[in-house]
Amino acid sequence: MLVRHSLLLLLACFLLWATESSGAEQPKPLVRTLVVQAKDIVPVEDFVGKTTGSLSVQIRAQVGGILRKRNFQEGDHVKKGDVLFEIAPEVYQTNYDRAKAKTNQALAVYENAQREWTRAQTLYSKNAVSQKTRDQAYSALNSARADYEAAQASQRDAKIQLSYAYVTAPVSGYTSKEYQTEGNLITTTGDSSLLTELVQMDPIYVEFSLPNTDLLELRQLVTRGFATWGDKPKAMIRFADGSEYEHPGEINFFDHKVDPVTSVVRARASFPNPEGLILPGQFVRIAISGPVLTKAIAIPRSSILETQQGPMVIVVDAQNKASSRKITLLLNMDENAIVEKGLTPGEKIVTEGINKIRDGQTVQEIQTERNL
Repeated sequence: MLVRHSLLLLLACFLLWATESSGAEQPKPLVRTLVVQAKDIVPVEDFVGKTTGSLSVQIRAQVGGILRKRNFQEGDHVKKGDVLFEIAPEVYQTNYDRAKAKTNQALAVYENAQREWTRAQTLYSKNAVSQKTRDQAYSALNSARADYEAAQASQRDAKIQLSYAYVTAPVSGYTSKEYQTEGNLITTTGDSSLLTELVQMDPIYVEFSLPNTDLLELRQLVTRGFATWGDKPKAMIRFADGSEYEHPGEINFFDHKVDPVTSVVRARASFPNPEGLILPGQFVRIAISGPVLTKAIAIPRSSILETQQGPMVIVVDAQNKASSRKITLLLNMDENAIVEKGLTPGEKIVTEGINKIRDGQTVQEIQTERNL
């Protein structure tokens, strides 16, 4: 009986030793790692914008009269200088012809006064006429000159009025609906003067707003030397289905004041629109590139541990031993974060499998990425 108990005790000790030995040989946790690198990065942010024509012009009458003709179909694309409407052209043509005739008449009187003045000077030098006669000829010359100049001014005015009778497109663009139909009496005041609207869609503008805090953050990056402004910020339109517009654009306006109600800054981007695919009034997402972050270290946000001491990452050394390290973040982007302090180029961090690791534990890598 004693021998049997001794054998059982020896067997229990052996099992305990085997269990402890197997625990020491537990498999290393599998993780995915990334070798961090420093490179120039251009952060991109998305905003909601609304498209507008680069030029939007109200076509209004500058002379009154009966609208005789419309020379376009509503919605047509017209070129600068095309005649869109004709307003009583026969009336203004008659006025111009009358003014021209009066100019010719005044010119004839003026030329005759010049001859009389020349003759009076010659006769006066020979004492053939009195000084009074010479002075009268001189006065007649000045009067005829003034009448001729007034007639010329009236002719120019009549010519301008005649040109206004043919309403032309001030820019190339797409017409809107007509507000006055043929046969209506047009006036130069009030709603009656509005004939149509013209929108220039190439280039097309996208107006958007960005939070003042975002703009301030970017400017601080530049001021602190972490980023530099290159050329004009680039822009890209993204449609609701996720596709991108083929023509890139650029920012052509930043407001210099903050809206006190919404705390946003208004901005505008310009895009080529040669095919007219983008129409005014559309809501689109616009992706804006910011200043260039020089020699920045970007890591996936999924690799960051948020702790009471601040953000931390798991660093893997040359012996594959993992250790936690506190970092300072410079900027958060959509899926990545820019590290200000705590990492140097060439170091390796864990990007997947963080929850499997204890500080100081040796890990096994399943894949090492060299760049984002």
